[in-house]
Amino acid sequence: MVKVKICGITNLEDALLASSLGADALGFIFSKKSPRYISESAAKKIITRLDPFLTKVGVFLDQEPKAVFDIATKLNLDVLQFHGSESASYCRFFAKKFKLVKVFFPQNSADLKKISGYKVDANMFDVKYEQKKSGVNFLSESILAGISKLIKRGEPVIISGGLNVNNVIKIKKLKPYAIDVASGIEKLVGKKDEQLIKEFIEKVKR
Repeated sequence: MVKVKICGITNLEDALLASSLGADALGFIFSKKSPRYISESAAKKIITRLDPFLTKVGVFLDQEPKAVFDIATKLNLDVLQFHGSESASYCRFFAKKFKLVKVFFPQNSADLKKISGYKVDANMFDVKYEQKKSGVNFLSESILAGISKLIKRGEPVIISGGLNVNNVIKIKKLKPYAIDVASGIEKLVGKKDEQLIKEFIEKVKR
């Protein structure tokens, strides 16, 4: 079954709600560049209240390795998601202690080959923030075709980028390892919508 990660958690109410509705993982963004940034102390108050079997993911963006390691260790995170231009060697620094996800922003099918240099637990494909601001919210059909080949080859793939209750079925049909959603289930930035979370998860898992 395709897993669901609810990203950009900023408050306990949303975290408990997403967990109760069947989310497999929650994402906490520790980059101050994100409008969904959460501090280490605020995240700790949430994480200590979560189901122990729920996967806690820390999202980082080109941050200093020691700072990332300290946050991840103190919060006992399960997975680290690197959302910037982090190198393969940067990722390897964390591999002995944490599961790793590297995010890529493919512009063409050739960009999909970049994953071969990274030895991580899953690869995520997303749309760049700059593109989203200009109205390009979704991965192109040619990119999705290439991602489909990776999935059929057995690569653990997570798909993100402008997903919501209206388009997630199309992505589910590709049978990725997981689907990642943030803005598509929000009332406003950083605040989730109960009905949208419920509908999104049901469409992925039913």
